[in-house]
Amino acid sequence: MIEKVKKLFKEKFNNNQPLIYFSPGRVNIIGEHIDYNGGRVLPMAISLGIYGAVSFNNSPFVKVYSDSFHETLEFNHNSFEKDNSFLKYIKGIIYILRKHQYIKEISGFDLLLFSTLPPSSGLSSSAALELLIIKILNDRYQLHLDDLMMIKLAQETERDYVGVNCGIMDQFAIGMGKKDYAIYLDTNEDEFGKYLYKYIHFKITDATFVIINTNKPRNLIDSKYNKRRWECEKGLEIFKTVINKNTLCDYTLEELENNKCIFDDIIYHRLKHVISENERVKQALIAMETGNIEKLGSLLNQSHQSLKEDYDVTGLHLDTIWKELITCPMVLGARMTGAGFGGCLIALFKGKNRLEINEILNNINTKYLQITGINLDYYYAKSSDKTMRLEEDDYE
Repeated sequence: MIEKVKKLFKEKFNNNQPLIYFSPGRVNIIGEHIDYNGGRVLPMAISLGIYGAVSFNNSPFVKVYSDSFHETLEFNHNSFEKDNSFLKYIKGIIYILRKHQYIKEISGFDLLLFSTLPPSSGLSSSAALELLIIKILNDRYQLHLDDLMMIKLAQETERDYVGVNCGIMDQFAIGMGKKDYAIYLDTNEDEFGKYLYKYIHFKITDATFVIINTNKPRNLIDSKYNKRRWECEKGLEIFKTVINKNTLCDYTLEELENNKCIFDDIIYHRLKHVISENERVKQALIAMETGNIEKLGSLLNQSHQSLKEDYDVTGLHLDTIWKELITCPMVLGARMTGAGFGGCLIALFKGKNRLEINEILNNINTKYLQITGINLDYYYAKSSDKTMRLEEDDYE
């Protein structure tokens, strides 16, 4: 990969000595839509991600070529006018760093982005790009930001500049990823602004995780994501009038049922998903630590059912694939992963026979194409280390 990225950088910027970085995407095994509700989550960084080749110059311009979009865009690094292109994530990081006075003036730079992440897939390409840019600038200007601070600044960029009121999970998984491990993360900050987390070994010997992309494009800003966030905040506000707790995930299902009458039907179902999903994550942790893949598969199915019926974030494309998957004896469980409204699913297959898995997924694709008019794609899930600068021997 290094030679391919360097060659492309040379073609676009007439420079054969860039610095090379890699920022992974992430997949969430279980724990959806609860990272902004104080819940536990189980994400991991994946080997699909964004490669960045960069060279700094003395101009006032940042020039970026995206291989995914086959276009070169540029902006003055003193201008933070928002647009709908991928530049908003780069502008946003510079804006947030200046807001907090980590940097005052920066040099322009040439940047080539080469992504192996499918766009709008729910695998956190935006968070990967944010962490990529902040890591590059942290190294260049010796800002001495630790991993957690870079994660928090990337999240702030997403919220305050881009306009998606996200939780901490995506940035945390990408900024703290560790090969062969998932992360069990409590998304509640402690009094010192830290997060409790631990690494969970992810090498499953008798099962296979596959990421399945619906290829249905979506945009979180235009989707119902922020509306779901508002519904949860409203539910918490109401819940506090009878039982005062800090976050929705601090409540129990018993407390929810005992006070069901104070919520309208929509808010009740949103809260039901959040609270039950948090419990499923705790059970999934035990299942992964004990190697109980059947239990893990069952929890994945329960999670998708809840996201479909209580949180209403799945839809035709995700549900069509999920319904076909769960009828297959080789599939232990499956669920949508990411924000939903399209994007990806993660499926847990029994065994390691990729020929059989490929045949199953190709058959599902035939039915999926008939119903939706588009083809699915799939990828075998491999874990990855966090965002970092790469040396030549880091490439496979």
